[in-house]
Amino acid sequence: MHRRLLTLALMLLFQPSSKDKAVVFVCEHGAAKSVVATAYFNKLAAERGLPFRATFRGTTPQDNLSVRAVEGLKADGIAVPSGKPTAINDKDVADATHIFAIGCMLPDKARQSGKAADWSDVPDDQGYAPMRDAIVRHVKELLDELQRNTKREP
Repeated sequence: MHRRLLTLALMLLFQPSSKDKAVVFVCEHGAAKSVVATAYFNKLAAERGLPFRATFRGTTPQDNLSVRAVEGLKADGIAVPSGKPTAINDKDVADATHIFAIGCMLPDKARQSGKAADWSDVPDDQGYAPMRDAIVRHVKELLDELQRNTKREP
């Protein structure tokens, strides 16, 4: 019972609020790489007290989250983001401060937004651990940059 309440509290803590700045992670199916990036980003951003929260999207979303990604996150002790794979849309692009393509081609509007970057070095054919490790490395570098930039803001 206590574990369930703790899990629920953590999930609520990591949900975006209206004052948070939005980061969008996009992979082809919106079910694995972007989900792992969102989970780690939200956990680490919250731990650092940064006003950023992420969401996951796909370019051609599948019906459900990747079983391998969900099992991997649970094994890592990381809360799995809620929701189903969804296509990136104009509102996501408009609301985002940053958009990251992870092994996919973003729609023109996202690419031309000036907010997009590409993490094409994340492996997709070597299993969960190498994928996660590459994503976590990128996420930590991004959070370091956001933290530096946030300190400069008045």
